[in-house]
Parts: sequence; structure tokens; C-alpha cells
Amino acid sequence: MRHPEGTRRIARVISKLLHPYVCLPIVVALIAYGASPNPGLWIKWTMAALLLAYLPPLLYSYRQARVTAVAQTTGQVSLGSVPKFVREHPNELSVGACLFGVFSVPTLYFLSSPPGIIATIAGATATMLLTAQVNRIYRSSLHLAFFTSMTLSLGIILSIPWLFIAPFIVVLGASRYHLGSHPQRSSGSAC
Repeated sequence: MRHPEGTRRIARVISKLLHPYVCLPIVVALIAYGASPNPGLWIKWTMAALLLAYLPPLLYSYRQARVTAVAQTTGQVSLGSVPKFVREHPNELSVGACLFGVFSVPTLYFLSSPPGIIATIAGATATMLLTAQVNRIYRSSLHLAFFTSMTLSLGIILSIPWLFIAPFIVVLGASRYHLGSHPQRSSGSAC
């Protein structure tokens, strides 16, 4: 189905604004602040969680994408090619998911981070692993599943009403579908 360019632009903006890697810092910071309004503590917890969650999978994916591209074409690889690489090599998503949580969860535990942050990172890791397995046979949306996992954590830990959170999930799902990222209607619902 063809959509007017204006609605595609809006869907693209929504998809980027609600991207898990954009929302995770906000979610972790809100949970950290809810556990302790002391800026020194919640900034430490937030930075530790994000650095340890983002850096290992990003470095691994970039390295793997670069090695694959050099082997195929001896061309240069930009960071923009990492998502394409992960889509083309679904097993790499499982590795990235493990790297996302394997360093951050134990480190956060030893830093005496709030259980809510540890649970959020562990839940996101489990969601990515589950989505990686589902994607072996069905094209589900990691984007939507990861975002849903984070908003679920936020709702449970900070007691945010579901009537406020649910529309964001629906809007993100509609924008991903509208962009053609997931042609099946129930995209992401398996996770």
C-alpha cells in the first residue's frame, strides 16, 4: 500500500523518537531517579547501565559488519551498516543481546544499583534473546518488542498507569507497519 510522503515522514520521526536506544537512557534515568533523588547516585547508575549495555554489542556488531564487508568488497563500513548486518545475519542478534546484558547486569549488581535498573536491563536482554529466536522463523519487530519491554518496566517500577503507556506502544507499532518495516499485521506481538 502506498502512503503519502507526509505520513511516511511522521512515521519515520515517531519510529526514531521511540527507538529503544533513544528511550533506554530516559527509562533508566527515571528508574534511577525514582530510587534515589541524589544526583551523584542516579547519574552513576544510569551511566554505568548505559555504557555497559551499549558499548559491547555496538563494538562487536561494528567489528563483525566491517569484517564481513571487507571480506566481500574491501570497502569501508559505516555505523549505519550495523543494523543491516544484524538483519542479514540473525544469529548475530543473539550474540548482541547477550553482550547487552552480560557485562551490565553483574556490574550493576556489584555497584548496588537499584533492582529496578537491573531488572530493566535483564528484561531487555531476555526480550532481545526471545526476539532473536522468534526471528529465525518469523519476522518480528525487535524495535517494538524492546520498546514494549522498557515501557513495561517503567510502568511496573514507577507505577505509571497503563492507559498512559499503551498508546505509545500502539503508535510505534503503527509507525513501523506504515514504514513497511514489518509487513505482517501482528508484527512484534509474538514477543
